[in-house]
Amino acid sequence: MTTTPSLTRPPLVPTLTAHDATDLLALAPVVLGFWPEHSIVMFTLGARRPFHARLDLPPLAEQTAATRRLVDNRLLAPARRHDARRVVLLYYDDHRPAAASIHSTLRIGCRRAGIGIAAALHVDGETYSDLEAPERAMRLRRTPYDVTGHPFVRDAIATGRLAHQTRDDLVASVARDPEAAQAVSAALLAGGHLDRGIPVTGRAVRAAGEWVSALVQRLLAEARADPVPLADPELARLVWVMQSLTVRDAAWALITASSAPAHVAVWRDVVRRAPDELAPAPAVLLGWAAWQAGDGALAWAAVDRARCADPHYRLAHYLAMLLENAVSPDVWTPEFDWAAGLPAASGPPDLPP
Repeated sequence: MTTTPSLTRPPLVPTLTAHDATDLLALAPVVLGFWPEHSIVMFTLGARRPFHARLDLPPLAEQTAATRRLVDNRLLAPARRHDARRVVLLYYDDHRPAAASIHSTLRIGCRRAGIGIAAALHVDGETYSDLEAPERAMRLRRTPYDVTGHPFVRDAIATGRLAHQTRDDLVASVARDPEAAQAVSAALLAGGHLDRGIPVTGRAVRAAGEWVSALVQRLLAEARADPVPLADPELARLVWVMQSLTVRDAAWALITASSAPAHVAVWRDVVRRAPDELAPAPAVLLGWAAWQAGDGALAWAAVDRARCADPHYRLAHYLAMLLENAVSPDVWTPEFDWAAGLPAASGPPDLPP
C-alpha cells in the first residue's frame, strides 16, 4: 500500500483556496502532480502545518480489519500529530462500495480523534457523490464534473507542477532508462572504476567528495539556466564514488529549500541513467530534494526506486519515515560539514581525470 503524505512549501506551491467540490477535485491533481486513480486523497485544515496525503484505496475484497487499521493509521496519525481540526477526504475509484466502506472506518477514526470532516466525496472520474450527505438519497446522487479546464489545473500544467497523467507515469519518470544505463555501465568499464574500487581512505574520500560537490554545484547552475546533460563518463564517475556514504553526503549537504527544484532536475536525470546497482544514492538525493520542494509523490517514487535497488539503504528508510509522518521539510538543517574529521586532500584525487 503506497502512501504519499507531504507538507507543502508555500513559496514553491501557490496558495489555492477551494470554495466548492469542483475546486477540491481540481486541487487534488495539482498538489499530487498526477491525476489520482484508486486513491484516497486527504487535505488537512487548521493544522499547525497543513499537508496532504494520498493512499492506495484497497479493493473491497481486501479490506480486512488489519487493512482498515493501516489506512486509519497512515492517514489520521499524521493529522492528529499536526493538530488538524478538519480533513477533506476524496475517494477515487469506480467501485463506490469500496470507498464507502473505507470511509466508514475513517469517519470513526476522525470522531475518536476529534477531527471534523469538511467534505468526503466519492469520485469515479466523471461524477462525484457526497458520502457525508445527511440523507441516503443525497449520498447516492451523482454530480457530473470536469476540471480539465479549471484554473488550478491550467496553471499547474503551464508551470509544470502537473506533469503526469497517472501515478504510474510519475514512477516511470524515475525508472531506469535501459539504453542510457547501458551507456553509463560501458563508461564505468572504460574509466577503470570497476578495477579501482570506491574511495575508502580519508584523503581519497575527501578528494572524491570535493569533486562531487563542485560537479553538483556546476549542474545546479546549469539547471537554472541552460541545462546540459552530464556526459556518460562524468555520470559514471559520480554514481560510482557516491557508493561511499560520505561522498554521497557531499551532494546531500547542498540540498536546500531554495535549491530543491534545481536538485530535482539534476538527480532525476542521474537516476534515469544510473545502473540499478548504483541507483540508491542518486535516487535518495532526488527524493530528499523532492521532499524539500513539497513534492511528496515524487519523493515516494524516488524512495521506492532506491529501496528496490537496495532494500536496506538506510537514508531511504529515514526519508520514508519522514514522509510517512508528514514531517515538515523545515526541520532539515542543510549545508552540514560532510567532511568533518577527514584529513586534507593532498595531491590529485585518486580518481580518473
